[in-house]
Amino acid sequence: MSNQRIKLTLALAASLLAGHSASQGSASGSAEGAAVATELPDGFEILEKHVKAIGGEVGHKKLQGVRMTGSFKMPAMQIDGSIVINAKAPESAVVQVDLGGMGSVVQGTNGKVVWASQPGFQPQIIEGEQAEQIKHNAKFHATVEPRKTYTSAETVGIVEHDDTKCYKVNLVTSWDQHQVALYEVESGLLRKLSVRTSPDSSVYSNETEYGDYKEVGGILHAHTLEMNNSGMQQSMVFDTIEVDPEFEAGLFDPPGAF
Repeated sequence: MSNQRIKLTLALAASLLAGHSASQGSASGSAEGAAVATELPDGFEILEKHVKAIGGEVGHKKLQGVRMTGSFKMPAMQIDGSIVINAKAPESAVVQVDLGGMGSVVQGTNGKVVWASQPGFQPQIIEGEQAEQIKHNAKFHATVEPRKTYTSAETVGIVEHDDTKCYKVNLVTSWDQHQVALYEVESGLLRKLSVRTSPDSSVYSNETEYGDYKEVGGILHAHTLEMNNSGMQQSMVFDTIEVDPEFEAGLFDPPGAF
């Protein structure tokens, strides 16, 4: 397994730590059919409508953990395997991608330390900006706390997306990440989330589309994800989502070598 493949898989893992409550889409950055700005709702109102659409803050906060199990594909590299995401409140998460004969790539955080292990290498502690990003993404209830998660939410238009009208919202996170999100006008569901490479850039380092919403434990969870990480397409289909599973002791802690 090459270093490039390892890095791409770890990029996937980092992105997935934030992805246990969302929806589907395939957006361009255009604002076709944009409404007059004065007619647009406040961005935080749209975020709060999304919270209600997926089950509400109270319902979500009754849950303290989730386990998602499914399949993973990276077509350009002819890679496929299984994937398991474990996430636990307040901010612990582990993503494991099993690539069969090539072994498993694992990345996780217990909210304090971020770590990764991969075939042929010693486990390593991840530090700096990447580690901070992963810890932010691992906050289990961040989805239903938009006014804590975002410092800015600006509705910039209405776009047609997969024949569905969506609000286009520019977001700035509390850790200063700039995002663009599409939310269905009618349902409030998030259809796509894109991360800008820089605050004013129209280029995205990561784009995630979520689909096949199904209710589990009173909350809507996406069962399919389509991702573009720096130009590399990846897809996931989750067969099983368990809420409040029993986690084995030490699951979210760094390997014993640390």
